[in-house]
Amino acid sequence: MSIKVETALSAEEQILLTRLKSFRVPEMARALEAQLKDPNADLNTFMERISQLIDAEWQARADKRFNRLMKEAHLRYPTADLDETIYRPERRLDTQTIERLSTCHWIDEGKNLIVTGSSASGKTYLINAICITAMRQSRHVRYIKANTLMSEMEQARIKSTNLDYLNRLTRLDLLVIDDFGLMDLDLDKCRDLFEVLDSRDG
Repeated sequence: MSIKVETALSAEEQILLTRLKSFRVPEMARALEAQLKDPNADLNTFMERISQLIDAEWQARADKRFNRLMKEAHLRYPTADLDETIYRPERRLDTQTIERLSTCHWIDEGKNLIVTGSSASGKTYLINAICITAMRQSRHVRYIKANTLMSEMEQARIKSTNLDYLNRLTRLDLLVIDDFGLMDLDLDKCRDLFEVLDSRDG
């Protein structure tokens, strides 16, 4: 059995924590409070202790940013992951290409990606995993089915907000249009689709 002993904070330490919180770095303040209450904290070097404070704040902000990006992305598989299962021989995946895609350099280069394959082969899961990889690099992503995209474009056109809608799509780092070949295309939908693709050209 182990007993954790915490020391009481002095008035000066309380003031220091209050000031940190006023600077809007609450996780750094929590990490510092934990150090101040830990009688063994002095066993670590100054660099180790300050690194813990900075890392705590950085990670909290990164998690908050990622959660916000996830909410905006509307992924079908929000827990998709490029884990070791992509290397299973029975999946017959080009793992070298997937590894290159996971760097997301192709997004920065303004390149397009077309994923093809038979039905229920895991295309949507795979592209959702790439989306999550992009968001972990702080990129703005939107996943949308082709029919939904056309419906939203039609509603935006009716409301005369199609320019604003297109601008939102243009600002995305990555726009994923799924089930592209399953929709019926008439002249209006072709025009809307062209406007979406043309607005993101380059």
